[in-house]
Amino acid sequence: MIRTMVAVGAMSLVVQSCGGGSGGPNAVQTPFVVAPHPQMPQVESKGGPVMTAPKLVAITFEGDSLTAGIDTFVQELVATTSYWSATTQQYGVGPLTALPPQNLAEAAGTSITDAQIQSWLASKIMTQALPSPDGNTIYALFYPETTTITSGGGSCQAYQGYHDDFFLSTGADIPYAVMARCSMMGVSAIDQVSAETSHELIETVTDPFPSHHPAWNKIDADDQGWLLLAGSEIADMCAVAPDAWFKPAGMTTLVQRVWSNEAALASHDPCQGGSPQGTSPYFNAAPVLPDTITFVDPMVGSFQTKGVQIPIGSSKTIDLDLYSDAPTSGPWTVSAYDLTSDFFGEPPALSFGFDKTTGQNGDVLHLTITAMATSPMGAAPFWVQCDLGASTTRWVGVVGN
Repeated sequence: MIRTMVAVGAMSLVVQSCGGGSGGPNAVQTPFVVAPHPQMPQVESKGGPVMTAPKLVAITFEGDSLTAGIDTFVQELVATTSYWSATTQQYGVGPLTALPPQNLAEAAGTSITDAQIQSWLASKIMTQALPSPDGNTIYALFYPETTTITSGGGSCQAYQGYHDDFFLSTGADIPYAVMARCSMMGVSAIDQVSAETSHELIETVTDPFPSHHPAWNKIDADDQGWLLLAGSEIADMCAVAPDAWFKPAGMTTLVQRVWSNEAALASHDPCQGGSPQGTSPYFNAAPVLPDTITFVDPMVGSFQTKGVQIPIGSSKTIDLDLYSDAPTSGPWTVSAYDLTSDFFGEPPALSFGFDKTTGQNGDVLHLTITAMATSPMGAAPFWVQCDLGASTTRWVGVVGN
């Protein structure tokens, strides 16, 4: 893993005054420079197409109390071009338009599988009850709270929504997105739907055919450990960020920030959405991962990536490179968490010790990791967390045994 040095704009710090005072007329100005650190992950394309002119078909069912709210959200999403371009343009996606909403006079049913969803959608398209596909048309299905999707572990248990593709008998490949209705503490029903919809729509336009011709659906080889946190698409990468959901100007309901390769390369906050959040200094602590380890993702398979190789019962100390893209208000606090325990409910696999728990741009802290137990995945994920005021950032690592 290569450490990079990046200079940030024209921002300067007063570091010394030739007359012995600070801030005097002879003060020496030096540009602020982002400290060396491992490069943040990059989401890569597997070669499939993206949607250059995406068109959204929003489908709701009879009796859904949120139909009007969903229709309003779609109108606002199309109109809020700053959010859409900030999250999709760098991946080759064009502006979003919306076809007339399909507010169906039929009930959704109480239980449905993904195979049944595909069959139902195919029938509607083939009988021209829904607009015809053209490779840029997204069929977005909004199921009410009375409907449970039973495939893949079940809606509101394993997921809030998903997207996929399937072939019609004509040979057309159909991209579709499914939004379940999941109750979330502190979040209104329409906010849950709008935030999840933004996640799935952005992944659909950047990876329209994930089952048959995937596009932006891969993390670079050195950072495969991030898969264990969420997933490999650009919305997955920010789904568990502390400030993932927000309301951009022009929208009355929540949407999600998504991963920006451009921002990550420039050492800025990689989770972007075109909001004022990006005006505050971004800071983080990047673990320097010295080894190549192997882990198994239950959904995908076996991977090799950068990590820390530690036999069970042993410890290893690694560097944490602290950096920010501008001067911060002071040092930030650094901690570490065992995701095997915190996310997956397993007994703790790792414990942590620090030589120091605070620092700022240019400091190097030392994190000692002890491997206490074998992870079910053959490797134990962890994240390093940084806190300064109300701001929190994270970086994922993985320990192999």
